[in-house]
Amino acid sequence: MTRLLIVAAALAALSSAATAQSVPVTLSEWKIELPRDTVHAGSVTFRLKNEGNMVHGFHVTGAGVEKDAPQIAAGQSLSLTATLKPGTYELYCPMAELTHKQAGMVRKLTVIAGETPAAPKKPEF
Repeated sequence: MTRLLIVAAALAALSSAATAQSVPVTLSEWKIELPRDTVHAGSVTFRLKNEGNMVHGFHVTGAGVEKDAPQIAAGQSLSLTATLKPGTYELYCPMAELTHKQAGMVRKLTVIAGETPAAPKKPEF
């Protein structure tokens, strides 16, 4: 029985990771570009690419979430994953004592309730 529970938990974790939404984000001098301003609640992976000429950062705040990506050098990419609940979030570059944010590197992201995921299939033994 314990093995069955471990397998079920592992399958649920894999299912959750597989359903993470991927959102490409382009950072450059003084803007944050997203293909959309609305995502479904749940796991969201921001695929960050710095197309600017200087170091940028990425911060997500709202609905109890405060999450930072490491600094991203010009021409570099990385990912940041956060679990987001329905609500409004602010995405911004926290560099240089928030002067990047003040210069326009800020966006709002709306998170809406997602569709109920299908129950994972029970493993057959």
